Amino acid sequence: MQLALWIGLCLTAAFLLRTRARVPIGAVLCLWMLVPAVGSSLITGVGFGPLSFHAATWLVLSIFLIRMLHDPWSVQAALARHFFLFLTLGVVTTAAFLASVTSSAGGGIVLLVDQIVVPVLFCLLLLAEAERAGGLVTVLRTLVLSLVAIVCVIAVAQWLTNSFLFYEFGYSNVYWFGRGSGRWMATLDQPLALSLAISLAAPLVAGLKQAWLQALMLALMVVGVLITQSRVGLAALALTVAATLLLARMRAWIKAVMVVGAAAAAAVIMVSPLIAGVAARVVDDSGSTQARSLALDYFLSRWNVYALTGDGIGSSYRLATQVGLETSFENPILMYSVDFGIVFALLYFGSMAVIVIRKGPRNGYKGLVLAGIMAVVIPQTYSSLATRSAAGILVWTLLAMVIIAGDEAQDRAREQRARQAHDEAAAADTARPPGALTPAGPAG
Repeated sequence: MQLALWIGLCLTAAFLLRTRARVPIGAVLCLWMLVPAVGSSLITGVGFGPLSFHAATWLVLSIFLIRMLHDPWSVQAALARHFFLFLTLGVVTTAAFLASVTSSAGGGIVLLVDQIVVPVLFCLLLLAEAERAGGLVTVLRTLVLSLVAIVCVIAVAQWLTNSFLFYEFGYSNVYWFGRGSGRWMATLDQPLALSLAISLAAPLVAGLKQAWLQALMLALMVVGVLITQSRVGLAALALTVAATLLLARMRAWIKAVMVVGAAAAAAVIMVSPLIAGVAARVVDDSGSTQARSLALDYFLSRWNVYALTGDGIGSSYRLATQVGLETSFENPILMYSVDFGIVFALLYFGSMAVIVIRKGPRNGYKGLVLAGIMAVVIPQTYSSLATRSAAGILVWTLLAMVIIAGDEAQDRAREQRARQAHDEAAAADTARPPGALTPAGPAG
């Protein structure tokens, strides 16, 4: 009954806001960032089973349905412009679905829908919305940065109070709960999911106009990453801070002040309790590097088994348990290869790389190229897209922003060439002597 009410609410909101689709689109990101998968049952009433999709999934499906009824032309335009991209993603999704439904173990459909199908569909919706009106990249940048700031504040509160604050009933059902590691995740599903969100959003700070706001956001993000104790996240954030300071177009004295401020903040952090967790993981990574090495060695010894097909979504977890690994394969390419085949896994992640390579350069938005690179690279450092979390929706939102920005840059270049050709033609007409005849073509 509760699920039916939620679906009805999603459909109603999508219909009433069909001409203001950016409101429910923003709500999708808010839901994934503020409601973890383990807490979604509070909204939907379904915690397990084939209908236990995240609450945001039902909203995305509702928005897409209303869009197809109200304005299918924008979706058709987006599909036509990016036909080969969505054809490739459609083939990958079909392969993953067939591998899952034909698997003897069964299951995995919820993960497939939450992490692949709906994030790709959400990307298509964003491209369709961009066809209707401009400014979407800026809106998404503002929303993503705002949500990341909120979850960083929540993580700080968790660290200070040593308490989950929210959704403890859900977190208590996952295996890592209660380890006393001091790693916090705000309202996301894992500490590394929070680190991923921060790492993807950090390059977007370069697009903010106020230097003080840039400094404040980056400082908050550094604290957030330290609380997650993510070494990769900290390295990614250090790269972002360096790029922001070195490439920012601002007066020299402002840049000098920001550099001194960053150095002072780093000095304070190095003597604060925040650094203890990351430092301990650098000294002793609890065997995570060795686990990744063992997983890779095992996969390479049997890669031919998974060349064209896999054992269904989620099967990589079962395989890791069977071969005695204490963790998963810790890499979505390896995990998807086991789930639905190496060829289709490479097609999926290769599509992401192609997006950044083709649409990223010279798109006119500061930091967006780096954010796109982060969206492709950082998820490969843990199970990210192979577990239920905000990773899928965040990655495809960033990639959609890269695509939209690239399309806008191409449109501007096309308009400039057309204007230049028109001006040259007009100048040629003006320079032609009065009464001069237009040169005749060849005689017929």
